[in-house]
Amino acid sequence: MLTYKMLMLGIEVLLIVFSVYLFFGYFNIFFERKKGKFSLCLGVVTLVVWQIGISDCINFSLSAIYNIGVTIGVSLFVVMIVFYGKIWKKFFFCIAFDAIWMLSELLMHNLLLIYCDYLARSRLFGSFTSKVLLMIVIITLKHVFTSEKFMDLSDKYSFSLVLIPIGSIYIMSVVFMLAYNAKGDYAERYSVIAVLVLLFLNVLIFYIYIKLADILYVRKKNLVYEQQLELCERHKEETEVSMLRVREVRHNMKNHLIAILGYAEKGEYGKLKNFINDVMQEGNLNMSTVVNSGHIVTDSLIEYWIRIAENKGIEFKTELSIPMEMPFKGADISLILGNLLENAIEAAAKSKGRKYIRLKMKYDRDNLLIVVENSYKGKLKKVNGHELLTTKEDSVNHGIGLVSVNQAIRKYKGMMFIDDSIPEHFLIRIVLYGDMKKLEYISENIT
Repeated sequence: MLTYKMLMLGIEVLLIVFSVYLFFGYFNIFFERKKGKFSLCLGVVTLVVWQIGISDCINFSLSAIYNIGVTIGVSLFVVMIVFYGKIWKKFFFCIAFDAIWMLSELLMHNLLLIYCDYLARSRLFGSFTSKVLLMIVIITLKHVFTSEKFMDLSDKYSFSLVLIPIGSIYIMSVVFMLAYNAKGDYAERYSVIAVLVLLFLNVLIFYIYIKLADILYVRKKNLVYEQQLELCERHKEETEVSMLRVREVRHNMKNHLIAILGYAEKGEYGKLKNFINDVMQEGNLNMSTVVNSGHIVTDSLIEYWIRIAENKGIEFKTELSIPMEMPFKGADISLILGNLLENAIEAAAKSKGRKYIRLKMKYDRDNLLIVVENSYKGKLKKVNGHELLTTKEDSVNHGIGLVSVNQAIRKYKGMMFIDDSIPEHFLIRIVLYGDMKKLEYISENIT
């Protein structure tokens, strides 16, 4: 008898651990966990205590509606102290999580009543099977929402997708409950067919959703490539114009040198200086801000934004030390640099006093450092204490741009640092790692 009790107690402990694992597995999909260990430990202890005894007390002392309310309250409390994120978003996903969990238990109970009546009386078996169903739903959601192709989609689509399994589980539960009350072989057969059809519709909806996300992802990539090609074409045309000017200057070089020699022999250095300036202006050879690092994508992009900055009266300085070829995709460099410079120019244009942008790029040992500094006015919008939010009116499209920058950085296991500690001075520093095998080797040895 003692051995049986110890066995049941061990199973109870495993189910509690399984429940805590499912809880964090679900919310890790939608939120970023805070780094503090104390908040994590407090959240785990709260869930464990809730699972051990408080839930049983509430089941007997409160009605169903209050029971559900307290369950959501406990979930929301844990999510608030453990995860970053907006309150309304946490509230929604807490309700969704508890709804999926409760409906999973109801579905498995009704299913066991029809096909395995003796197992339906076992609380532990019902709890285990409902948690397995919950795990399947969480794995499906994780596969969808953690994919790079789905990170650009707005919250309203995420909410809609989460509601699909909630509604489906509810319908399945009702179908099995009606089949049980009907107590007929035909009812059991038709209930199974109805559930299979519902499962097929769920798979079909997720398949269509994935395909639509693929189309959006491809469109976004094509837009980046089109912008890259346009910049390269502009760079090519400017290079051709510069070459024609150089040829023209070479053609007239002999006459210019004769004139320069004549002024020098007579000692008329003032006229000599004016003559040289006239030649430079005529041939458009004045010092320019055109970038010539050798990396075509970077040069084209920076030249484009320099001209826009000059038109807005913004001082733009560059310090580049990069080779012609780097182990990073041109589309990723274009995406990161383009978004950073676009945001910097918009912020600097609104600032009062001196308007400036400083860009530094340095490549060393397969790693790329990008630093952008600019003046700005106002306050930055942040979430999670460090991640920037767009302040532009077209928040949907520009929000996608910021998300895409973070995705490109994560692709190379990179890091982004933001410093706005100095008033009206913004600095963002990005590091990209080119040699991923070497980085993984170092990380494995450190750990």
